[in-house]
Amino acid sequence: MNDDDVLAGVCACVAKVVDADPSEVAADRRIIGDLGADSLDLLDLVFQLEQHFGIRIKTRDIERRVQGELGGAPLTADGKYTAEALALLRKAMPEAPASEMAEGLRPADLPYRFRVSTFASLVKRLIKEQHG
Repeated sequence: MNDDDVLAGVCACVAKVVDADPSEVAADRRIIGDLGADSLDLLDLVFQLEQHFGIRIKTRDIERRVQGELGGAPLTADGKYTAEALALLRKAMPEAPASEMAEGLRPADLPYRFRVSTFASLVKRLIKEQHG
């Protein structure tokens, strides 16, 4: 499956979850905000992606990977991501503008930064990991 196929599949799943015309779903659109999803829709999206692509998406996958890269260092301090965690999150989510991944970002706010392309990247990585 090539990158265009993955993006098309992710766009179709997002359109289904947010009840939007597929033409409205573009890679740079934020799932929550631009496309009108809420946190429950994100759960539905994860289910749809798992079914569509035959993969397993773990809860908080991006944060878990960042925590693994941090080793024993904390992910958060005073309820906000540490500078080290933010640097790794920016690397994991290059599609999100740096201004959205700035000092003071709280874990509860991270889903508001997810774009269609965030999920496309996640799906591509998981297909490779889970299906070789």
